[in-house]
Amino acid sequence: MARRMNALIVDDDADVRKLIMNQLNQTGLAEFVFAQAQDGIEALEKYRPDETEIIFVDMNMPRMGGIDFIRKLHSLYKACPPAVMITAESDGDRLSDAAQEAGVEALLLKPVDKERLRTGLKTLVASIPERSGICAVPHGECVSEAMQYVLTKACDLELTPEPPDDAVRSGSAMLGMISMVGDLQWTVVLGFARDAAEAVASSFAGSEASSDELELGDAIGEITNIVSGRVKSLLSSRGLAVSFSLPTVISTSGLRFLVRRTGTTAADYAHFHSPVGKLWTVVTVGIHAGMVL
Repeated sequence: MARRMNALIVDDDADVRKLIMNQLNQTGLAEFVFAQAQDGIEALEKYRPDETEIIFVDMNMPRMGGIDFIRKLHSLYKACPPAVMITAESDGDRLSDAAQEAGVEALLLKPVDKERLRTGLKTLVASIPERSGICAVPHGECVSEAMQYVLTKACDLELTPEPPDDAVRSGSAMLGMISMVGDLQWTVVLGFARDAAEAVASSFAGSEASSDELELGDAIGEITNIVSGRVKSLLSSRGLAVSFSLPTVISTSGLRFLVRRTGTTAADYAHFHSPVGKLWTVVTVGIHAGMVL
């Protein structure tokens, strides 16, 4: 069943608003619930910060156009939903300038085409957190599930979820990092406190792991690769096709993750206690501004 998504449609032409709503409903990406406004001033009145999940706004309107509306919205609220600017402009440089000036996630070109709309919006819609979900990142729980599954099967290690603890990441650690593209676009980090990394590597290899950084890194990289494969399988079972980069492994001390939580970047954390030390996962997703639909 498609998720429900609250959309605000802003255009001074009622026929254009109706067309966009019909086209969105035909994409099958979500069950859209619409609010409408005929210009930026009315849109500010119709906007609901706790409900609106995506905005479609015309660039040129009387009283207040799309660029001024988005600017005003960002000045009033710390976090705003992704916005798609509707325009008949065809000049590439002007389109890019408009996207940067307004701070929108995508540009929707007139005339609106259903298939182009569906293809372009697929990644954007998938990246918007579900308000009824338990995770900030849709499907983000697949990473923590995969981490638990792989370490149980490959290392006979039981992970117990626990509340986030920034102190966990203040010491020496090994990080396995991968990026993912396709129906979802993620950056995934698997974190191992140094003692946990050595114990996991030893269990995985079936013998005591060397203290050599490169050998330890190879083991964490291989585990990260296996976890990514499990994540891919879980997402595939949900109808999502993705591919992963090769893992990058980092050895660090005193690392703190700095994640921008405003705008359209979301992050999920999962922390685990184990008999050999602390582990965690991080999933981040962000939208690239200026995408043309």
